[in-house]
Amino acid sequence: MFEQLIQTVVDGGHGVRAYDACARAARARIKDEPENAAALTLVMYAAQGVVEAYDDQPLPVDESEALLDKFREMVALIEGAYKNGSADAKLAALNTVATKLADVSTT
Repeated sequence: MFEQLIQTVVDGGHGVRAYDACARAARARIKDEPENAAALTLVMYAAQGVVEAYDDQPLPVDESEALLDKFREMVALIEGAYKNGSADAKLAALNTVATKLADVSTT
């Protein structure tokens, strides 16, 4: 469900343009998947954060790998909750990811 968005980043070499493509893909899916709008918005926000942080500067390989690991972790958390979880599990996953994104953006 959301793993396709990770694949967009991986296939693009997990560079800035790959995250941009991922953010655009997540946003485009919201119209057709309103039941996943909150999750897709968080994925879009996470991907766009990478674009905003590195759009005008090089993204070193070690940072690129670390960002991909964090991105995969967040998307996997959402993926697991949406595949197998109850509404409470989905909400908990969304809140966890939102909290992580807020922590990243305030440091």
